[in-house]
Amino acid sequence: MSFFDSSDENNPLFNLSKIFGQDKSNDPWKSAADIAATIASEEGKEANVDPLSRNSIEDLTRVAELQVSQISSISLPHNVSVKSVSKADWSRESIKVYKPFFDRFGEALSTDRDNQVSSNDPMAAMLGEMIKGLGPIMVATTAGSMIGHLALSSLGQYDLPIPRKSNEILLVPQNISNFAESNNIAETELQLWVLIHEHITHSVLAKNHVSERLEALFIDFASAFIQDQFGSIDDLSDFEGLGEDFTSPDAILSLMRSPAHDLLIPQIDALVSVVVGFVDYSMDQVCNGLVDSHAEIKEAIEHRYTDPNQADHFMERLLGIEINQQTLSRGRSFIDGLVERQGEEGLNKLWADELDLPTNAEVDAPGLWLERISYGKESTNKLFEVPDDISGLDDLE
Repeated sequence: MSFFDSSDENNPLFNLSKIFGQDKSNDPWKSAADIAATIASEEGKEANVDPLSRNSIEDLTRVAELQVSQISSISLPHNVSVKSVSKADWSRESIKVYKPFFDRFGEALSTDRDNQVSSNDPMAAMLGEMIKGLGPIMVATTAGSMIGHLALSSLGQYDLPIPRKSNEILLVPQNISNFAESNNIAETELQLWVLIHEHITHSVLAKNHVSERLEALFIDFASAFIQDQFGSIDDLSDFEGLGEDFTSPDAILSLMRSPAHDLLIPQIDALVSVVVGFVDYSMDQVCNGLVDSHAEIKEAIEHRYTDPNQADHFMERLLGIEINQQTLSRGRSFIDGLVERQGEEGLNKLWADELDLPTNAEVDAPGLWLERISYGKESTNKLFEVPDDISGLDDLE
């Protein structure tokens, strides 16, 4: 029998191996979804979605779609639908979205330690297996906790610009109602505002090259964390006292960032700035004159960005996003610079192609971006132009 034979229930380490992931039927992500839903529903106390709120959102959805369809630089994908959900349902759907990023992050905590322990030391072998198993469990548990707390305040699904595969846009009517009440805003106006915001953001993030670029950057960032605190545990005396930290965000955030993060952050900042800047500009164009409390709503939403709660902060740290006033101002300045130089037409190529996405330097100098894509200019490279009629080329021989 091997030291870790999970088929032997008489082995005193049998239950321990199940806890630390040796039993593959014990899916930590199912537990994570349950944790998220429990937190989001406030331990089952959450009421069902109010039918009146659902009906109001359904009535306003068509208004939002019509307004967003008039923005020439984006287009809504076909078959987009809006679904009003409870906070618990939002958390269960969202954990599927965030799971790939947490999985990559968990790999840093599950580094193979087989070469670090002696095969003749059963206790060291046991400890190594425990630590390897702790990574996925701790990460899944943390994910459940963080996403559950995000659900308590999320108005829709794009409070953070994280792409989603589905064409179904999720709104949380209870959170919208609470936010409207706490900020003295008419609930129907906030519903319409959120619908427009979600449709604009979805139109941008649903473009394959934009979503793939963002996802790749987020995956790379989550993968770049290195072991620090947990990689230094070599015996049980070091292990004591750490158990209470395994579900604490601080334990995760204490992991050292690697030099790779320094290369990724400017790229993430650039693309996120442009996305939020474009959404902000488009919201102004659509909502001014349509939503009376647009200015008040915008100010309240920006305050949430610049003063994130613990769950928002953790997600931002995990993915390398930092949305603050500088991010918002930087992105908006870029968009305003394009419009100032080329009018609304200046935005038409912004989301057209992956190669047209602005670089970090171009976000601070919109003229450079316009020059690079030769917007509004005829090609000056006459040498490689092919004439429409090539029938006479043989005469040149």
